[in-house]
Amino acid sequence: MSVMPVVRFAALAALTGLTATLACAQISIPTVLVGNAGNPADPATGFGAVPYLYRITTTEITCGQYVAFLNAKARSDPNGLFNTEMAGQFGNIIRRGSPGSYTYEVDFNRDDTPINHITFWSACRFANWLHNGQGNGDTETGVYTLTPARIAANTVTRNAGWRWAVVSENEWYKAAYYQPAAQGGDVDGYWRYPTSSNALPSMSQANFGRGAFDPCVDPFPLAPARSYAPNFYGAFDLGGNLSEWNETAVGADTRCHRGGSFIRSGDSLRADQREGISPNIDSYAHGFRLAQAVLPPTCPADIVSIGGSPSPDGLVTGDDFNAFIAAFAAADGLADIVSIGGTPPGDGLITGDDFNAFIGSFAAGCP
Repeated sequence: MSVMPVVRFAALAALTGLTATLACAQISIPTVLVGNAGNPADPATGFGAVPYLYRITTTEITCGQYVAFLNAKARSDPNGLFNTEMAGQFGNIIRRGSPGSYTYEVDFNRDDTPINHITFWSACRFANWLHNGQGNGDTETGVYTLTPARIAANTVTRNAGWRWAVVSENEWYKAAYYQPAAQGGDVDGYWRYPTSSNALPSMSQANFGRGAFDPCVDPFPLAPARSYAPNFYGAFDLGGNLSEWNETAVGADTRCHRGGSFIRSGDSLRADQREGISPNIDSYAHGFRLAQAVLPPTCPADIVSIGGSPSPDGLVTGDDFNAFIAAFAAADGLADIVSIGGTPPGDGLITGDDFNAFIGSFAAGCP
C-alpha cells in the first residue's frame, strides 16, 4: 500500500487528548465474524439459517466485562444487575459500599472467567448499554424496550436498528454447528457438537460432565475463557462451561438456552438439545454471549466497532481514531477510506486525502 503523507498534523495533535478521554471510557468486547450469509438450516433440526452477516462475542461475557458494566450502571442497582450469589461459592464479583455508592471488583483475578448468575433481563440490559455506547448509556431502551409490563409478560423482542443483542437461537446455532462442506465441514454443513465434530467431545475439548465434582477438591469448576480450542468461526466455549441465554422465546414463559454447562453431561452439547428456561432464573450454570450487527459504513470515521474489531458500528469513538492513526502509520488498508480528491471509497493509496476525510468526519460524528 502506498503512502503519501500530506496530513493536518495540527488536527492530529488537537485530537490526541480527546482520544485518550474517549478510549478510557470503553471496554473491549472481542467478536468474530460469522460469514456465509444466507446459509440453509440444519436439515436435522431446522435451526441455524441466518440471512445476514453478523459477529458474535468470541467468548461468553466475562466477569471483567460485567464488572465494568456494574460500576457504570449499578451504583444503586434498582434493576438487580448484581446477584449476591455472584460473591458465593461459584461467583467471582465482590460488591462494596452502600446503595448509591456501590463499587464492584472481580475476586481471585478471575476477570476472564465467564459471568454467571445472570437473568435474561440482565443480559438484555448489558446489550442495551453496549448499544447505547457504554459509559452512562441507558439500560432500558435501545435494542430492547424493557418496560415492567413487557418484562412481566415476557414479550420483549429485539428492536430494529440493533447494534448489539443477546444472540438469537439461529445466530447461536449457526456459530456453534455450521461449517460448509466445501470449507471442511460435514456433508450437510452441520456438526452434531460445537467442537466441529459428530463425536462426543472429550473433557479436554470442553468443560462439561462435572456434575459429581467434589467442592473440597474442585471448589471452582468454571474454566477461564479460551481454555479450549476455538471452533470453525473462531468462537470459544459454545459447548460447556456455562449454558447460554438465547434471545428466542420457547413457549409463552421461557427463553432458549443452549450449549450445556460444566455440570451437565456431554449429551447437552448436541445440536438437537435445547431448553426453555424462565427469563428470571439466574443459576450458577447460566451465562450469555452477544451478537453484534455488521453495519454498512455510514461515515468515513466509523471504521471499527467498540473494542477495535474492523467492522463499523454506527458510533465514532476513540477506538476509531486510534485504529485509523495506527493503520495510517503502518500503511494498512484500513486507512484507505477515500480516493484522491476525497471521494469514497478508497483507491489503494493512503494519502492526506484519507487523513483529512477521516479528521473531518471524526469531528462531525456519524449521522
